Amino acid sequence: MTPTPFQQRRRQPLLNEDYYLFYNDHVRTHTMADIEHALLHGELSDEMRWLEYRRKADELYEMMVRDYTAGQPIGEFRERLGAVVAAYQDAAHFNRIFENEPAMPLFDFRYKDDYVRVVDLVSLPILLHREDLIPAVYSLFKGGAPDENDALIEDLLGKYLPDRPYLEDSYQPVPYGILLDATAQTPMEEKQEDIALFLDAWYPAMQGVGWYDCHKHQSPDGAGGHFGYWTFDAAAVAYLYEVDDTPFREHPHYPKDLADFARSMPRAKI
Repeated sequence: MTPTPFQQRRRQPLLNEDYYLFYNDHVRTHTMADIEHALLHGELSDEMRWLEYRRKADELYEMMVRDYTAGQPIGEFRERLGAVVAAYQDAAHFNRIFENEPAMPLFDFRYKDDYVRVVDLVSLPILLHREDLIPAVYSLFKGGAPDENDALIEDLLGKYLPDRPYLEDSYQPVPYGILLDATAQTPMEEKQEDIALFLDAWYPAMQGVGWYDCHKHQSPDGAGGHFGYWTFDAAAVAYLYEVDDTPFREHPHYPKDLADFARSMPRAKI
């Protein structure tokens, strides 16, 4: 059977075409409209308001990553990422109002779902050269318990923000401790091996997160919630530490074209 243009274009083969087309249309025309209507016209409690903003941010993020998985051009994601980060900032703002806590972090790093999301939100501005968004991402947990308390996050932020601490411990050492090994002052071969080990360990370690194995439940009516399985953090580390990714660039979870895009222009200062 001849592959469809979608099957030829998609970056991961697990994304089903009928599911993608329905879900993409449904989210854009219905889900987002419902959220915006509730935010503009609904008499929402403080709790419901921040939850609706968080739902909006999550939908925008997952829609963007789903489009990346489907093979959309990388250039368009540079602008879309700004809207995603702004939506998470809105969610953080209203969460702090609800909690009456001005430094309440939007993400709880003790929960893997939250940790993976925030690591991705730090990594994507690096890969897409939206360095201007890094302070905004940092603002989502600035001053809260996770701030200056996670080694991998601090290592990534420290390439752009001043006076970040050097740490050795992570909220999620399994599997992120393996990736952290690649940031040490070790030979190129060891860095390559560490990233390759991380890539193999990453998905099995995701068991228990909300989207684990969601590709198995895709249906033409939009069930499943699958948006792709990507280690944006591994690509960010490979880029920042100038690691030759030849040995692992074909790994199914490694976003090689984002790593290539990052290397296509110099790292900007903020």
